[in-house]
Amino acid sequence: MFNRELSPLGKLLAIILCLCFGFMLNTLAISLLYGYMQDGAAYKLLLILSSVLSFGLPALLAARFIGNGEPQFRFLGMTESPKPAKHILAFVFMLAIMPAIEFISSLNACYSFPDALKSLEEYFRNADFRAIQATQKALAADSLGGYLLNLIALAITPAICEEMFFRGVLQKYLCSTMKSKHFAILLTAIIFSAIHMQFSGLLPRFILGAILGYLFYSSGSLWLSIVAHATNNALVVSAVFFFNADVSVTPDLSAYANPWWIGSIAVGLGIAVLVGRLIFGRKRYNKL
Repeated sequence: MFNRELSPLGKLLAIILCLCFGFMLNTLAISLLYGYMQDGAAYKLLLILSSVLSFGLPALLAARFIGNGEPQFRFLGMTESPKPAKHILAFVFMLAIMPAIEFISSLNACYSFPDALKSLEEYFRNADFRAIQATQKALAADSLGGYLLNLIALAITPAICEEMFFRGVLQKYLCSTMKSKHFAILLTAIIFSAIHMQFSGLLPRFILGAILGYLFYSSGSLWLSIVAHATNNALVVSAVFFFNADVSVTPDLSAYANPWWIGSIAVGLGIAVLVGRLIFGRKRYNKL
């Protein structure tokens, strides 16, 4: 029954329905389990389950419905992987752009709405505050075992599941239906950023989504974008555990006038350009 090719609109509806189904399952799971899994390792396991239900499962279901009989993991771009050297380059690339991403995050956090929209600004700030509180709770770890569990729950699992849905399914679908592949990649990045419902991270997450999209587009393998995504998340987890970084504190823009920040951003971007030339190529997607 799944070998029948759907129309582009039918594929889009299938993707949306699969995502809604995953979100409904996730909501049900959290409502049933949250009272029993609020602390310690149990809470991290709940986060893993949440990532799987919200994005991993919908990606597999959508690939089944719109893949025209192609094996799901092959459709998602997960059956082939670039050479290890490219994974290392992706890791270095993400490290190199972090100072620039921090600066962009600070710019985003300084948003100020017109007076007529102050109530909307207050809503976004309150939502961001709740999201930051949840992030701080998730990042809490007082042992090496807790740190490793955080890497699995907050870096590796979300990277795999989110890349499966956003790049493996959504971006691939948009690239097959739009004339401009660049617009399709950027539109996917916008949706990727918006669905996280955190206004203060909207711009840096959009840039991250675009980078991940081009990594997938250039390589044809989802694993390259998964490695880059996991690296980005792992850097935050590691900074909190090893250096007691406070995710609730965003550096003031005046701090970036410091020569150290200017130098690190400039050097990082220079390295990213050099490494990027070795990573990014040209890849055409197969028709959905």
